[in-house]
Amino acid sequence: MRSNLSWWLALLMTPGLSSCGEPDAGAPVADGAGARVAFADPAASRVSVERGPLPARYSAALPSTAADMQGWWEDRDRFPPIMHASDGIASGDAGWMARLRRSADEVPAADVAAWTEQWQQRLRYRVSTPAFCTAARAIAAEPDSTLRRTLMPAFAEGCAGPADSAAVLRADTPDAAVLAYYDERDQVSERPPFHPRLERSARAAILGEDEALARKAAFVLAELQQADATATLERLHAQIRDQERADEVAMAFAHAANGAGQTQLQAACARRVDDPVCTALRKPRTPPAPDEASAPKPAALAQVRARIDQLQGLGFVRAGEVDPTQVEGADAEAVLQAAGYAHWFDVETGQFPNAHDSLLRELAALVRPSLNGVVFEEIAPADDEGPYQLVAYADGMIYRTRAENQGDWYDVDAVLRLLDALLQARKSQDRYLALETGDQTLIVVGGPRAAIDAALRQKLLTPGDPAEAERAGKAFETQVLQQLRSKSGN
Repeated sequence: MRSNLSWWLALLMTPGLSSCGEPDAGAPVADGAGARVAFADPAASRVSVERGPLPARYSAALPSTAADMQGWWEDRDRFPPIMHASDGIASGDAGWMARLRRSADEVPAADVAAWTEQWQQRLRYRVSTPAFCTAARAIAAEPDSTLRRTLMPAFAEGCAGPADSAAVLRADTPDAAVLAYYDERDQVSERPPFHPRLERSARAAILGEDEALARKAAFVLAELQQADATATLERLHAQIRDQERADEVAMAFAHAANGAGQTQLQAACARRVDDPVCTALRKPRTPPAPDEASAPKPAALAQVRARIDQLQGLGFVRAGEVDPTQVEGADAEAVLQAAGYAHWFDVETGQFPNAHDSLLRELAALVRPSLNGVVFEEIAPADDEGPYQLVAYADGMIYRTRAENQGDWYDVDAVLRLLDALLQARKSQDRYLALETGDQTLIVVGGPRAAIDAALRQKLLTPGDPAEAERAGKAFETQVLQQLRSKSGN
């Protein structure tokens, strides 16, 4: 990941939509003054357009060797763009899953381990869609294969439930998938019961070479809060010969049931006084918050239902499909997210390249079907200071706009600029609106123009500045850095 820096570059003016006839811009809505509004933003004129087909690489096969996987970011000739393919697979699209299967079947035996590991990394921390879970569940039931090994960690992390335990705990399932199945299960369902297969996976991690993986496996065992899991952790800890690794693993005893491993934990904390686990142990304990049912209370549930009805009446039709018991609050933003009209994301990506094309796909889905069939691409800069180019292929035309290189922060203005231009070209009545959050995250609403305008008039939505999220995040980073420097200076 590149460092977090801002580069203030002169804005490159490119020819607008005149080459294919630019539609007239609509008038801005008074209630949304200052907000990013489709059709009313002069920035849309900085999107160039030309006739051209979708490049042939989009229909090409996926890499089938470890070397090709490693060089995929830079190879813009032989393979589909890496984020385009990764997003397609993560979505569970049948065509992309079939392409991945064909590629997996062609991987040389010597490359299988590296090829599968690279795909596992690409699919980590993805939000699993129902389509992906359905496709991966079927593959989980198949005999061992390169494809199964590739998909099992993502399936175990985001899809697997109690009914999937037999498939996940098979002897040929990757250890990473077994650990993912048990990790943080309290957030989605009751924790699975301890199984000897977990001990095998934890042993490989705790006694292996990766220190971070060893710590993770130890915490998985401890947080399971089951006697067999705790006993396993104690046995494995006793087998560690390296003191630093033993102390790292001992941190997990802070979360183990019945006070197990406290002697090992206290001894380790005497040597690791700055470990967050040890500093937390030295702080006074606060009483745990009362356990509250996850389902909304009747009064709150009634408010959610009323908000659903209100937004549906304004023209957000999909709001009527929302299950009120699955909405986290009665505010308009929460209901619109549940209905697929709003996307909440961190403006800081934590990576380079930033994958603006993934964000474009997420936001395009908000206004479905208006931007159905549009294919997005991000062309990353060749150096630290160069700009990005964002590209959209739609209706036999190629749309391009420049995105500023802001380190590991999205150029949200450029993303919205390109989407605005596409809506404008298709004469859609949808629009986008960025909402205020007060931090480095941003909520973007996409949907019928009339519905968003009505929500603004009724003060259900508060317009925000996409650049403000970046400013807030960078200000926080500066504050943290100053605190760290001050601490190190003392």
